[in-house]
Amino acid sequence: MENTKKSLEFLYKINDLQKTTRYGNDPKFSESTAEHTFKLILMVDYFYQILNLDLDYEKCIHLATYHDFGEMDLEKDVDLKDSTVKKNLDNKEIYENTKIRELSNKFYEPIEDYFNEYENRNTKEAKFIYACDKLEGMVHPLTVGSPIPNHELFATYADKAISNFPELMPFYREIKKVLKVRYEEWGFDWKDEYERVFEDFKEG
Repeated sequence: MENTKKSLEFLYKINDLQKTTRYGNDPKFSESTAEHTFKLILMVDYFYQILNLDLDYEKCIHLATYHDFGEMDLEKDVDLKDSTVKKNLDNKEIYENTKIRELSNKFYEPIEDYFNEYENRNTKEAKFIYACDKLEGMVHPLTVGSPIPNHELFATYADKAISNFPELMPFYREIKKVLKVRYEEWGFDWKDEYERVFEDFKEG
């Protein structure tokens, strides 16, 4: 009976992922952590299949599912205004680590293991999920159609992650092509450094 009650409490708790807002400072780009996570899982499954990746599929799905669990309750527990968390990543990291430990101890011990593996990125699976996470973080704003804030940072947002999982480089190249066209439409300069990530990459 106790386990049943705890399971129900966990099912209630995961609904809080819908309350945590990403890109919360600009309503046009805003989405919940739950929405982002669902799209990431779809992306992971898709690329895993079409690239025929030699990875642990179950682990990939687990890493994608729990990678942002530390953001749970973030909106109501921590002020997300520019003057606080978004400018103080250390505070956000402390909050997320505390939240992950709390959720893991209370509900499901592997949550912390999956979260730490994703954060440390010492496995091929974690590098794959991290690269997909960055890709999703670029695709979402592009679907909005409005000029992207912090466009200089955004142009190279996923460079390092994709370099560490080059199997996704051809898809990243296509995203950059779209981005270049959009930047020209929005009156943003497209700099040579935005394409430097492709210099050492040769498609097989």
